[in-house]
Amino acid sequence: MKAILEFNLPDDNQDFQLASNAMKFWSVLYELDQDLRAKTKYAPDSLPQDKYDAYQEVRDMLHELMRNENISLDMVS
Repeated sequence: MKAILEFNLPDDNQDFQLASNAMKFWSVLYELDQDLRAKTKYAPDSLPQDKYDAYQEVRDMLHELMRNENISLDMVS
């Protein structure tokens, strides 16, 4: 099976850039998620409670936003 994305450039340049850089966007989100996970899982005792709560809130928000769009960081392996 093949999938071909076709763009009429320069008119569709924004869509082309988004499609071309999707893996970079995923990578940034994945690294953010992993950093937040590490901060809340491996060092919770060394963080002030307000920082721990803020990191956890941001990670929860990231996951909720992805769920709302029916996407997951696990879609890419």
